Amino acid sequence: MRPDATRPTGHVAKYYLYRAAMAAGFATPIWYYYVKVNVESYALVGVVDAIWWAGLVLFEIPTGVVGDRIGRRNSLLVASVAITVAQVAMAVSHKFVHFAVVFAFWAFASTFRSGTADAWLYDTLKARMDEDDFARVRGRGNAVMYVVMGATGVLGGYIAEAWMPAAYLASAAVTATSVPVLLSFPESTPGKETTPTPSDSLSWTRFQSSASGSRNRRSGRSFSTSVSSSGSTGASTSSSNRSASRRSACRSALSGGSTAGSRPSPPRSATGPTGFRRVVGIRRWFSVAPPLLGALFVVIALLPAAAIPVFLVMRGSRSVMMPLANQYINDRVESVGRATVLSTAGMVYNLVTVPFELGAGRLADALGIVPTIGLFGAILVVGSLAVLGVGSPLDAPTRSVEDAAD
Repeated sequence: MRPDATRPTGHVAKYYLYRAAMAAGFATPIWYYYVKVNVESYALVGVVDAIWWAGLVLFEIPTGVVGDRIGRRNSLLVASVAITVAQVAMAVSHKFVHFAVVFAFWAFASTFRSGTADAWLYDTLKARMDEDDFARVRGRGNAVMYVVMGATGVLGGYIAEAWMPAAYLASAAVTATSVPVLLSFPESTPGKETTPTPSDSLSWTRFQSSASGSRNRRSGRSFSTSVSSSGSTGASTSSSNRSASRRSACRSALSGGSTAGSRPSPPRSATGPTGFRRVVGIRRWFSVAPPLLGALFVVIALLPAAAIPVFLVMRGSRSVMMPLANQYINDRVESVGRATVLSTAGMVYNLVTVPFELGAGRLADALGIVPTIGLFGAILVVGSLAVLGVGSPLDAPTRSVEDAAD
């Protein structure tokens, strides 16, 4: 046992507090409806959401590099302050151009923590405990996040019944509490973080090479495509699915309840990624889950009443997918430049979402919500099977990383 083995308890507890503070979901059940009421078009809502995803792609690498240079804690501080500002701005937005600007700024703020939070946690565990606990600790962090998001989602539904902008103001108030929590954070490694070299900008290339080897680079690309295709289709259908679910929920308060129900239960969230990694394996998960998820979306087109349970399954599967994907990457890169690699991976995951969002809005206006969900589900099934036809989404694990990959 390492001399500092008892210390991570406090650091991990602060990580959980941070996840709770950043999980305010008062506006989660109503954001789509809030934007739709103001812009009066599914197509324009799709454009606004596409701006969000495009912003994530545009800012992922720059903010990942900045995160490596200014320190992970400082990067998270920038994100918390900026996201608080964005939430306040949403409360006073009423036009398409307002939402477009705010979503772009919010995306910019979010990328400061997209890869940085995971990099900070992984390095903290590696320096003071055991990096193999990354999936377990992150899974429990997800459990905390889901509890807070579920509770605040229900409350947000009732708050929105009185005045929808108040839901964003409530979220801003809770998000602001993450600042004092972050100020108590240690740096992820003892002392000042190492300044990355210029070659770290090519970290994603190094990841693909180290993960797959020169003769298996196709597997690295397949892994990226598998995660991004399932994630982008899920993201583009999430809003439509929520809108379809709202038809049966109707009121914002009930919509908040259904959104809260989409969060996995704490015990399952805490053990889910680790359990799937041990029992199912990362390779099998990324081979089977995407086409099955697409098939469930097709079911909605045949049985619209299935919208809510499919929405629950989709959110639950994402809570397993992302920790496993990040663990796979973390196990294959060095500490220096890790935030850059994770941010670049986030860019790959989000890139495909932009055209999906633009298309989803126009199709929803033309075909309706339910047929659009079914169509995107069919696209996910066909795309996933095509990826499997090219090669496994993950490289065959070597002996040194076999436990990490499977």
